[in-house]
Amino acid sequence: MEKFELHILGCGSALPTTRHFATSQVVNLREKLFMIDCGEGAQMQLRRSRLKFSRLNHIFISHLHGDHCFGLIGLISTLGLLGRTGDITIYSVAGLEEILRPEIDFFCKDNPFQVKIETFDPKKSELIYDDRSVSVTTIPLKHRVPCAGFLFREKQK
Repeated sequence: MEKFELHILGCGSALPTTRHFATSQVVNLREKLFMIDCGEGAQMQLRRSRLKFSRLNHIFISHLHGDHCFGLIGLISTLGLLGRTGDITIYSVAGLEEILRPEIDFFCKDNPFQVKIETFDPKKSELIYDDRSVSVTTIPLKHRVPCAGFLFREKQK
């Protein structure tokens, strides 16, 4: 089996502490990075984990509570400052585009890459990402707001 690692960047929910940052995890599959949620401090923890920002191309947002997405605009801005040119795709329940797009247009309008936002229906399981090494399927979850988990399936090499 090739490299398949999970890095917990944060697990502190809505009230992060000095020991537990807001929610964010990174799946490292064959040196391709997939972020699940992006709470405040995610980019600092990403740096501490020594994972390469340039290998992050897909971000999955489980639901629209702030502790799962407040770190997005900072991360997108940092990617621009690092000279990123490749597009990044964010997968989320409906509503993220209306929240995030004005911030991107204001703070990151000169970034040389595009931020694509793909929506999924959190009420049903659906394939939202697929390439030659991995597929990602949503898992409906019960929460106060529409919410989904993500199942990463590694494909045979």
